[in-house]
Amino acid sequence: MRKIVSIIVAGALAVAGLIGVTAVTTPASADPCTGVWSIGVGGFTLAGPGITGQDSGYLNVNQRVGYNSADPIGSGVGELNRLVLQHRADCPTDHIMLLGHSGGALVVHRWVSAAQDFPNLNAVLLADPARAAGPGGPGFSDAELGWLGGGLKGTDANFGSIPTYEVCHPADHICNSASDWFGYATGVHTAYDYNAWDYSTDGTGQDFS
Repeated sequence: MRKIVSIIVAGALAVAGLIGVTAVTTPASADPCTGVWSIGVGGFTLAGPGITGQDSGYLNVNQRVGYNSADPIGSGVGELNRLVLQHRADCPTDHIMLLGHSGGALVVHRWVSAAQDFPNLNAVLLADPARAAGPGGPGFSDAELGWLGGGLKGTDANFGSIPTYEVCHPADHICNSASDWFGYATGVHTAYDYNAWDYSTDGTGQDFS
């Protein structure tokens, strides 16, 4: 078993190198092993002038990712990666579910695209700005965020063998740039199910309804 765990952790460290962050695999205290462990990443928030910290507190998950939502790729992906590797080291047989909403879905999307074949893990993306077109238009990462670069640009479905389930309301401009901003302004963007336990650990495909 120890040899298997070492191989898994070594592979995870390779993922960390690919993403370009430093992995931390020795936590101060071990996570409880529950069989299925969920990690959630919330979206962009602006709590005040220059305050863009996201604690992901509105997501019902085991572990919430706190990060600077103004720098979702550098800060969010790095912290998500650290927490995934930490739990895999603590509980090598647990299944890990990643739940991301809005900018947090972009964080999860980019991590999964880099990890590709990370074992015993799935992702649920709610209102993903990097959602590939079909059905509907692509997420707004291409058009509105493209000029920012730095991992924000581009839409795709490059998830490798990781089961990934995307949920997008047709009127939500964040994940369907073919729609206007009316749905976003009237609350569609926050009308998603944030409870990780309502989703399958092996779900794939699109919910566009």
